[in-house]
Amino acid sequence: MLTLKIVALMALGTISVAAPTQEPIIIQDSPEFPIPQPLPFNATIPGVDYDLIAKLHAAPDQISRIALLEDKDFAFDFISPPNQNGVQTGEGGTLSIAISRVMPALVGNGMAAGIGFTKPCGFNTPHTHPRATEIAILVKGNMISEFVQETGARKIRNEHKTFSMVLFPQGALHLEFNPDCDEMIFIAAFNSEDPGVNTPAESLFMLDDDFSALATGLEFLPGADIDKFRHLVPATIAQGVESCLKRCGIKKNEL
Repeated sequence: MLTLKIVALMALGTISVAAPTQEPIIIQDSPEFPIPQPLPFNATIPGVDYDLIAKLHAAPDQISRIALLEDKDFAFDFISPPNQNGVQTGEGGTLSIAISRVMPALVGNGMAAGIGFTKPCGFNTPHTHPRATEIAILVKGNMISEFVQETGARKIRNEHKTFSMVLFPQGALHLEFNPDCDEMIFIAAFNSEDPGVNTPAESLFMLDDDFSALATGLEFLPGADIDKFRHLVPATIAQGVESCLKRCGIKKNEL
């Protein structure tokens, strides 16, 4: 989810009206800004052990699942994961995740985890986890978090110091922002071995053009690109990015 993607902008909501002074940014697909491709019908993900995962799901109990696994399968190295399916990288940071397709031992245990390494002034743009609640524990730096549970609920915003935690309820649209000039690191835990991730703007882009119109998909981004994704984020976050760039001496990228 962390590769930088910019396609076009569409406001999210039942009815939305664009601000008259802001024009949407339209950037076509290119190697620099690739549009994520859905997994085709009957296709498989490279590097995933489908046979082992199928056996684990079919096993009658935990004893049988343990018998299918080696000792090393119960350990996971986030810095050097067993395959690249668990690493998502963008210009604003890197996320290393342990989910069931990357760590089959998680099958049947209802848990997953990840570690996010966020560069100065970078942030993980709005996304949801459709099948899990997330807790994110900040282990280095400072962090600003925001989430909205659903239409009609108020926005929840918090500023975090090292070793504090934030709760993102299942399905809540949320983001994490690094407001400082140093790297921010957080640990994320999920109550599902397959939490899933949905970046709403990217999902909208998959709809017919007549419906998706101007949809913008962004993931883990550098603050220097603030002018490219300003339409997608709350004004308070955009202002925070601007302030962080000035304080850290980082020059904004040109459109």
